[in-house]
Amino acid sequence: MHRITALNWRHPASVHTFLENDGGLDVVDDGTTASYDSPDSLTCHQFVVLSATFRVPTFYFSIHGSSGSPLQLTDIMKTSLLREDVCEGTVATTFAVSHPATNFPFLSQGEHPTLGTPCWYFHPCETASAVQEILKESEEINRRPLGWMEAWFTVLSTAVDMQ
Repeated sequence: MHRITALNWRHPASVHTFLENDGGLDVVDDGTTASYDSPDSLTCHQFVVLSATFRVPTFYFSIHGSSGSPLQLTDIMKTSLLREDVCEGTVATTFAVSHPATNFPFLSQGEHPTLGTPCWYFHPCETASAVQEILKESEEINRRPLGWMEAWFTVLSTAVDMQ
């Protein structure tokens, strides 16, 4: 599945209150990435791809400014894609956002598995258990043919504003 959507910038003060930098996040203005200071429109490409390793859907995305340049992680955190509270207590590096108490980053940068383009994605390692928790609580969703996907989108929408 693939869709393209327009995003907005979020107020910059709300981002810095919850995103900690572990010192490994170097923001370099090399002209290849769009900057938050630019008032241009944002385009977000969103993909749902089956993880070959974990056998669950995985949400991949990329966000670009009007020039076509991809946004840096610090700027992605300033957009309306992610829910404001999802990054509370996280630590950001150049290529990932992690909660200190977990083994895997919840947001990583990597290659789209079929397109081969750089994307951000939510790590799928805990997806199956989160979906099973919802299915266990709702027999109605469990009976629907697409109930598993509906539960997965419910889990995803706790982090991503699905607009």
